[in-house]
Amino acid sequence: MNDPNLIAALAAAAARWADPDHPPRAYATARTLETHPDFTFEAVTFAVNQTMSVIAEDALAAWQAGRHADVSRTVGVLHAGNIPLGDLQDVLAVLLAGHRYLGVVSSRSPYLLPAFLDDVRVDFPDLNAAFTTFGNLFEAAEAAIATGSDETKALVAERCDAAGIPPQRRLLRGHRYSLAVVDGRETEAERERLAEDVLLHEGFGCRNVAVVLAPDGLSPDPYLDAFALGRGVYPAPPTTAARLKMPTAFLKATKQPHAALTDGSLVVSKGPPEPQIPGHLRWADGFDLDRAAAFVAEHADTLQVVAVRPGLVERFAARLPEALRGLVVELGDTQRPPLDWTPDGVDTLGWLAAMP
Repeated sequence: MNDPNLIAALAAAAARWADPDHPPRAYATARTLETHPDFTFEAVTFAVNQTMSVIAEDALAAWQAGRHADVSRTVGVLHAGNIPLGDLQDVLAVLLAGHRYLGVVSSRSPYLLPAFLDDVRVDFPDLNAAFTTFGNLFEAAEAAIATGSDETKALVAERCDAAGIPPQRRLLRGHRYSLAVVDGRETEAERERLAEDVLLHEGFGCRNVAVVLAPDGLSPDPYLDAFALGRGVYPAPPTTAARLKMPTAFLKATKQPHAALTDGSLVVSKGPPEPQIPGHLRWADGFDLDRAAAFVAEHADTLQVVAVRPGLVERFAARLPEALRGLVVELGDTQRPPLDWTPDGVDTLGWLAAMP
C-alpha cells in the first residue's frame, strides 16, 4: 500500500528544493560545481528544477499505484552521476517499493542526492536510506541496480556473482544514447528545443541526442544557428572545447564535412549514424521517415529515446513496432523525463515491487 507519510515527506522536500535559494540545495549545488569541471550552474539549475517539478504527492502515489514488494530487501544502487540528480528516480523507486536503499554516489556528483535525502528526513526521520562505498556495497546488498558504461555493467555483474546476488535481483544498465529525427519542418522554437537535447550536460547523458537523422538535401545550417543560440542559455565549461579540440582537428585534416561553434563547444559532422564522443554530434543524411524508423527498430537495444517535432510523434511512432513506440518523445523533452519514465524500457518501480 502507499505510505502517505513517506510520499508527503518526499513531496515536501521537493517543494523546498524548487527554490534555488533553499540552503541545502544552494550548498549542495555550490559543492557540486566545485567538484567536477564538466558541470555548469545553468545545467545543474535546469536539472534540479526539472527533477523537483515532477515530484508531487499525487504523482508519487499514481506512480506507486499500490505496488509494494512482498519481501523488503537491501537494494544496492550504483549511480552514474552524469546528470545532476538524474539518479533520484532509482532512489524513489526503491523506497516506494518498500525496500531499503543503499547507494554509492558518483565522484562526479556526490553532494546533491545525499543533501536531498537529508531534507526528506526533516519530515520522515525513519527513511530507509544510507550510503556506502563501491567496495562495501556488495557485502550488504541483496539486490543491485547499476547505471554506467558497458564496462561498469560487466564489473557489477561479476561482483554480484561473487556476492551471490542472483540475476533476477539485478537491474544493470549499460551505455545508451538518444537520437533525433528531423524533416526540415521544425519551427525555430522546435530547433531551439533540439539544442537543449543536444547541449545540456555536454552530451554525457543517455538521453542526450548524439545523432540526428535527416532527409537528403536538408541543410543543417538553421539547426547550427539554434545550437549557437542555445549556448547563450547553457554555456559550456572550458572542458568541452578542450575535449573536442583533437576530434575537430582530425575532421579538418581528413576533410570530413563538419562545422563547429565559434567557441569550440560543439562540433557537428556528417557521416554514418554512429554516436561520437560527448559534444560531437553526428548528422546523418538520407533518412526519410521510413528509413529512420527502420534504423530505430534495428538499433533499439542501444537507444534511450527518439526525439521528433510534435507534429511527427504519432506518425513516426506508428512506423515502429508497438513495443518501441514509447521511445518517441517531442523535441526538447529528452532532458525532461517524467517521474515514471522507463530507463532501458524497464519499469524500475514495477521491477522492484515484483522482485523475488
